[in-house]
Amino acid sequence: KLLFSHLPSLPLPLPDASRTLEMLALPAPDCDDDKKAVVLCGLCFLQRRCEPAGRAFHAAHEKPVLEAKRKGRGGDAGKATAADASDDEQEGPADSSWKKKKKEGGEKRSALKLSDQLAGIDLYELLEVKTSASADDIKKSYRKLVLKYHPDKQQGPPDGKEEARNASGLTEKEVHFVKIQEAYEILSDTSKRRQYDSSLDFDDDIPEEVDVDKGFFGTFGPVFQNNARWSNRYPVPELGDENTDINKVHKFYDFWFNFDSWRDFSMHDEYNLDEAEFREERRWMDRQNQKIRKKYQDAERRRVMKLVETAERVDPRIRAERDAKEAKKREEKERRARQKQEEEEAKQRAEEEKRRKAEQEKAEQEEKERQEKEQRKQDKQLAKALRQRAKKAVQNKCSLPAVEMEELQDMCLALDYEPLEALCVRLESLPGNKAKALEVVRAELEGWKKRRNDEQDEERRQREEAKRREEQKAAEARVAATAATKTWTSEEMVLLKKGDKKFPAGVPRRWAEISNFLGTGRSEQEIIDKIKELYSMRQTGSQIMADLKTPGTAAPPPKAAAAAATAAPKAKAAAAYPAASASGGASAPTAAPVAAAEDKAVAAEWTGEQQKQLEAAMAKHRGVEDVKERWKLIAEEVDGKNKSECFARFKFLREQLSKQKK
Repeated sequence: KLLFSHLPSLPLPLPDASRTLEMLALPAPDCDDDKKAVVLCGLCFLQRRCEPAGRAFHAAHEKPVLEAKRKGRGGDAGKATAADASDDEQEGPADSSWKKKKKEGGEKRSALKLSDQLAGIDLYELLEVKTSASADDIKKSYRKLVLKYHPDKQQGPPDGKEEARNASGLTEKEVHFVKIQEAYEILSDTSKRRQYDSSLDFDDDIPEEVDVDKGFFGTFGPVFQNNARWSNRYPVPELGDENTDINKVHKFYDFWFNFDSWRDFSMHDEYNLDEAEFREERRWMDRQNQKIRKKYQDAERRRVMKLVETAERVDPRIRAERDAKEAKKREEKERRARQKQEEEEAKQRAEEEKRRKAEQEKAEQEEKERQEKEQRKQDKQLAKALRQRAKKAVQNKCSLPAVEMEELQDMCLALDYEPLEALCVRLESLPGNKAKALEVVRAELEGWKKRRNDEQDEERRQREEAKRREEQKAAEARVAATAATKTWTSEEMVLLKKGDKKFPAGVPRRWAEISNFLGTGRSEQEIIDKIKELYSMRQTGSQIMADLKTPGTAAPPPKAAAAAATAAPKAKAAAAYPAASASGGASAPTAAPVAAAEDKAVAAEWTGEQQKQLEAAMAKHRGVEDVKERWKLIAEEVDGKNKSECFARFKFLREQLSKQKK
């Protein structure tokens, strides 16, 4: 306003007529099209803040939550509390213990005491309303009666005489007006009205069975309606009829099983709290009254539960549902029984079929074995006849020595039926010359022997081939297992030797310390195995070199060592064939090739590198149980040497060591 004082101001009315807002308007632009003023401003509408306090907030937000919690706790009226009572709705005390009891309105509630003027008078009839009238109806009726019976509205007697008055100095009309005021004072207060309603006559009878003339709904419907007046929760569900949905029926019984009653039994109080002389006496009186009320409340709870249980027991809708469930359960049970029986019958049929097939297969197998046995018996008899036939044919044509006759018998036993029959035909067609016949028979025997030897050789070759394949597979598996192990690098070997010296035997957690010293992730077991391997190789090499370098003995040259190694086999061969060696017969050359092969295998020269490889390989494969496989693996690690040469070298070194020990 200070900056733009030259601008015209426009007063704008606010919601409150007593205030106005003066705003500034910019002048219209200089153009012919628009000559109206444009108002530019920003309006901010404030909202009133709602604080969570007061009776309105309690009735709108807190009371529904408290009511829901109280309803959800169930149906024991003796355990309900009076903390949720509102202005127009109060409940009886919950617990007989004065320590757990919460005060209502800051004072203890005593029994309702009517004045002598209202004794024996129905307050609802006095106010001209029904028993089920609401608070508004009572208030309206009270106002009408006040206007009608107010003393100021009453006219005196026409003759001018004064009306009679009672001991209190009130006329009959004034007494009636006082009664109306006292009745309204009681019925307008929710707590006092409940106390008064509870003191009226009430039919507590509960039907035990259904009246045949009235039926179930005619018998129990009025009883539930009559007891619904005590409910704290509204609306109270109705009993319904035979067409009511079963879900509503269950809700009805759930409501009554959790029935929350406000019925008051303060009329049975033994002590009047107004007569107490001091606070402790008043509290003691209240506790005694609460105990009495508790007994009546429990009895009322049992009465309502009996009503609900009896009604649910004889309710035709519940019975129909129960019968339907039982029928469904019975049908399900029968269906399961039928299914189980069918499964058992199917299982029995399957077992019977299986047993029948097994018996049939067994009979067929027995029949087959019997036929095979008969066939073998027949073949045996035929073979026996053919053998006799062959033997007779040979004896008729020539005479064989006993040894050859046994060979002929073995040949006949080894041949099958058809080859044996063909042999008999050939033997029966032998020439008449005994010498030629003998030659033919011997040719048959030699041919059979040759075929038998060939078959045996073939079988032996197949067995050896199978064994060789198995050994090869085992060796490949061992090689693969060895290759799977992580190879030790030269750096690891150096660190391992240093760690072995740094952490000698006796150091706590020695292998763990060595593993940490290596820092390559080696496990303790791998380190232990490698240390054992190194110690074994070192011990074996040191022992061999120490024995060879013993004072007084010199290491023989390779050629001399080979000659010495082969001397023993040659001498043994010469001793085994002395006659043949002296006479130059045919038996001596039989051992000569073997000795020559051994000399050739051992006589080869061994270098220092080959010796080291042999020692390392022997230490590495010392755990292999198969001897042939072990030497095969050793030979693979020695350059330029085969299995026989490695074994010969080992024998030579062993003999040298034994000689040194002697």
